[in-house]
Amino acid sequence: MSDWKNLYSEVRKRKMEALNKKDVVKAVEKHGRILAIEGEYEKPQKIIEHMYAAEKIVIKRKMITKKIRSIDFNDFDVLLIGCSGKDIPTSVFSKIRDFVLNGNYLITTDWAIQSIIEPIFPGYIKWNRQRTADAVVPCQILETNHPFLEGVLGEIQQSKYKSNDTKNDEFKWWLETRSFPIEVLNYNEVKILINSWEIKKKWGEGAVLVYFNYGKKGGKVIHMISHTHLQKGGIKGKYASAMILTNILDEKISNKLGIQQKNQGYISSWEETPHPSQNQKPLEEQWVTPQSNNNYLNPSSIDQNSNVSLTTTSQIVEIDKNSSDFSFGSKCIYCGYDFLEYTNKIYKCKECGIPYHEQCINQQVNEGICKNCQRILLW
Repeated sequence: MSDWKNLYSEVRKRKMEALNKKDVVKAVEKHGRILAIEGEYEKPQKIIEHMYAAEKIVIKRKMITKKIRSIDFNDFDVLLIGCSGKDIPTSVFSKIRDFVLNGNYLITTDWAIQSIIEPIFPGYIKWNRQRTADAVVPCQILETNHPFLEGVLGEIQQSKYKSNDTKNDEFKWWLETRSFPIEVLNYNEVKILINSWEIKKKWGEGAVLVYFNYGKKGGKVIHMISHTHLQKGGIKGKYASAMILTNILDEKISNKLGIQQKNQGYISSWEETPHPSQNQKPLEEQWVTPQSNNNYLNPSSIDQNSNVSLTTTSQIVEIDKNSSDFSFGSKCIYCGYDFLEYTNKIYKCKECGIPYHEQCINQQVNEGICKNCQRILLW
């Protein structure tokens, strides 16, 4: 069995038996349809064949001109266009746009930001005209509860992926030589789900995985720097990539069929016997249950006599990095990372004093309220 087959098999089992998504997985297996178009630098057939879905079609690069005009994109739920996408004729661009307008999901990778996203969906994101080196970079997951990232952070923090080296425990993403950094043009519409301060520091923009809504039927355009297979990102990066890709199809089918996802996190009482070919401990001995989220502030937990109000406002204030009141070791409330190697502006909620990275405050403003005190944030 190939490494990719083992990996996607494990993702499916984890979702069904530990992440409370059995109904969703079964629905995707029965109804989910994904079409992938090969690029000269993206080989989606490596992974698509191992995803759980009812239909999985890959158009090889040499067959694009022959097949792409005749295929009905709307027979599919998700369309993956691999880097670079330059072989796709411009005469098909309107079909791709209509595919998203009809409520479907488009995923693009790396150089397709220039060949597909910029001409078909202008004004949202673009290539910043820098080119990265071949590197594996640490990343920050900014939207841990977003459906596309459901379970990702909890899974990669499990004991299976732990080591004695803190640096090796970081979530990392592989950049190919000359990957295209993502510049966000419209912060009101584009959501950054995964970011990397290292990419931003070296090549000007830090976004790793972004998406934006398009049209009035729930269509979405999702773009990631580098490629889906991430073969140099280590097993943690590969597993995260597999979780994200299957999550995207999960979310599309859930919305299409009206499936209410339970969002109950991990199921505590699950068991599984390992595959006979795997010489390892039972999975329940390898993974741990994450801590409860009951410590988060929410309307029901607010003391009625406290000064915290869901209707009060707070100003966003830039922090003086030279002030003795600020510690670079403090944690950003949005992404959970410190400010030790961060060179951009740092902001705080004036009322509660909680700090944010510049990118993180821009994302939090889209949600309207401070992540810590729940006051309405105002510039």
